[in-house]
Amino acid sequence: MKHKHVWVRVVLSLLVILIIIGGIAMYYLFNFAFARGGFSDQIRSKANTEWYDSHPSQTWTQKTKDGQTLKAHYFAADQPTNKTVVVVHGYGGSARRMSTYIRMFHNDGYNVLAPDNRGFGDSTGKYIGYGWLDRVDVANWMKQVNQYDPHGELGIFGISMGASTVMYTLPLAPSNTKFAIADCGYSSINAELSHELHDVFHLPAFPILPIANWYSRFLAGYKFTDGNTTDTLKHNQIPLFIIHGSDDKFVPTKFAYQNYKNDKGKDKEIWIVRGAEHAQSKQIQPAEYQQKTAAFASKWFNN
Repeated sequence: MKHKHVWVRVVLSLLVILIIIGGIAMYYLFNFAFARGGFSDQIRSKANTEWYDSHPSQTWTQKTKDGQTLKAHYFAADQPTNKTVVVVHGYGGSARRMSTYIRMFHNDGYNVLAPDNRGFGDSTGKYIGYGWLDRVDVANWMKQVNQYDPHGELGIFGISMGASTVMYTLPLAPSNTKFAIADCGYSSINAELSHELHDVFHLPAFPILPIANWYSRFLAGYKFTDGNTTDTLKHNQIPLFIIHGSDDKFVPTKFAYQNYKNDKGKDKEIWIVRGAEHAQSKQIQPAEYQQKTAAFASKWFNN
């Protein structure tokens, strides 16, 4: 009987040790994926920032309710206009790394506001918002544009995580928001993370995602199930243009069709760019990309 009790204690002790080791390992994995300077820095590709670096801009500041200090960069149009496009970067990005898209809308004659999302660029923040925390920040940037120009009109554009941010932001967007363009965004945080675990890291979603979700809830302040276009687009009436590459393996093309289906607005378009991998649609079809985005913006801005 004594030997039995000893083995029970040994087994329980080993289980406790394994749980502690697993918890510590998951904590480091969570920080690698969600904390500033982790995986998001490792997947960065080179970006041409020449236009951004050579054009003057104003730096705007936003103080969030959870104590973050966020920065955004405002590029006034060459000719005065009341039309402003908010350009939102993706995972591992920054306003500066969105130079080519800022230039695109600026060349179309619009003011451009490019935020650094929390955890990126010049903004503070230990953990990445994955579009969900960022939706409130972006809505507040849009309100700040309206304070700067009370009689203006707004458009919003995002790529990758920034595209999901755009679609999560729409229920909070000011009434003078005329259009939204989402290039290669995922429909839900949970679905995208599950895909990344399986296809990028070759790891099972269970039990990793539930544990990581617990860390996210208590460390970052949101759950993976929070962000989902099934909820954020079901009442949307803001014209939405969805762009996605046909060969996107990082954020699978299936998400484009899900987002298009989830959007219950009557004014929506979708363009699948043949041969384009993740966030490469503009590089694959530069002239058509410029033409289509310009036409969509011009169609919904009041001329």
